[in-house]
Amino acid sequence: MFLNIEKDVLSMKRLVLILMAFCTLLISGTALASDYPKYLGGDPNFILVDAKMGTGWYVDRSSLVVQKYAPPSYAIAVNVCTVPDADRGSTAISQVKTYRFFYNWNYRSMYVNQDGQWISLDPSGPWSKNGIVFPAGRLAFRLAYNMDFYNTRR
Repeated sequence: MFLNIEKDVLSMKRLVLILMAFCTLLISGTALASDYPKYLGGDPNFILVDAKMGTGWYVDRSSLVVQKYAPPSYAIAVNVCTVPDADRGSTAISQVKTYRFFYNWNYRSMYVNQDGQWISLDPSGPWSKNGIVFPAGRLAFRLAYNMDFYNTRR
């Protein structure tokens, strides 16, 4: 009888340890994401839009240009700066890329121009397709019109 109780206690201890380890991993992952500064070098013109494996991507607010305002169609261009080691406090920009976005308000669809072609951005698409460009396009619209393209009700 006591042997079964000891086994049950050991099983419970193992389960608790596994749960604690899992929670620790979740919390540490959240802490790592917060290591990227919201503004590059404290400058509110450079806003963090994406981060992965130490690299941060920042929209340069001062570069934003509304290229077309003809509701329900909009076009915006904005520069995105790549900062390696942003999670370690680096502010050295390694690349600046201009992205052009097209928005159709009626269909709530957003597109990015890549190599002369308009590519549709799926809000629920994977990072491999949407990383950097989707959050940059969404922020560009919010900066230009002070509203979220996807979460705004008419």
